[in-house]
Amino acid sequence: MTSNLFVELYILLIYVISLTTALSPRQQAATSQNTSTPQSWNVVKFGRYNILGCSHDDSHTLQQLLGSLRAYIQPAIDDADQAIVRPSPAFTTFFHSALIAADKVSKILNDISTGRSAYPPSAEREESFHTTNVLVHGHPTLVCITEPGWKFGHDGEEPDLDGYDLCRDNPALVMDHFKGTQYINVCPQFFTIGLPPVPPEGQCLRVNKILNRFQGIGASISHYQIWVLLQEIAGYYMGGRHGAGVKDFGYYPGRGEGVSHVNECVKLGATRAVRNEMSFVYYVA
Repeated sequence: MTSNLFVELYILLIYVISLTTALSPRQQAATSQNTSTPQSWNVVKFGRYNILGCSHDDSHTLQQLLGSLRAYIQPAIDDADQAIVRPSPAFTTFFHSALIAADKVSKILNDISTGRSAYPPSAEREESFHTTNVLVHGHPTLVCITEPGWKFGHDGEEPDLDGYDLCRDNPALVMDHFKGTQYINVCPQFFTIGLPPVPPEGQCLRVNKILNRFQGIGASISHYQIWVLLQEIAGYYMGGRHGAGVKDFGYYPGRGEGVSHVNECVKLGATRAVRNEMSFVYYVA
């Protein structure tokens, strides 16, 4: 009985060894990474969007926000589609010329809604993110930055910049799109600093009729997770292969850099407005 058991265990061992050696180097690497850093390569889908390396709760939060974003964007898509014939006050306020801006605004908003891929797939990027067993295909990918080693460069200027260091060294930074890639960094503080997910129903920007300008800088609108997400996804499409590309400073609640003040956005001409993320945020909001 003992002898038969030994033989059976020996045969089983040989079988396991044969399976392991039959794996390709790529499969062996993926198996090893699955064991050592499962969180870093886990991918959750929402339509065409990828959510990479996030906990179950954080993935669920981002999925809910993406779903809400589609609902918030659709009225703006409908508005932009009819702007050539009947431009709305909101469209003319932020984009001025329907002839110049309507098609571009409609396309970017439709791309955001559908998650169209603006970048080709990159095996090198997949290797860097420990995703050798997952293809993310260049679609917008939200990455929860939970450990060092997320290096993709930033606007092509700092190839060794680590997303983890960027989040750690800038406590007010909650999200940042890496120009030239499909990746949007989601810092831990996005989930922890108390940004509400969506605004209360009916909230809108207030206008000072005497000065003919919006009151404040627009922070009352932009202090919500959904608008942070919209800004950075818009940046992904503006910096894609077919986009003009604009310097991206990431999103700092209440003190965004670049053209983020609502009244400064209004001053932009049509050609610059369609290349400015916050113009889209205020228009949709």
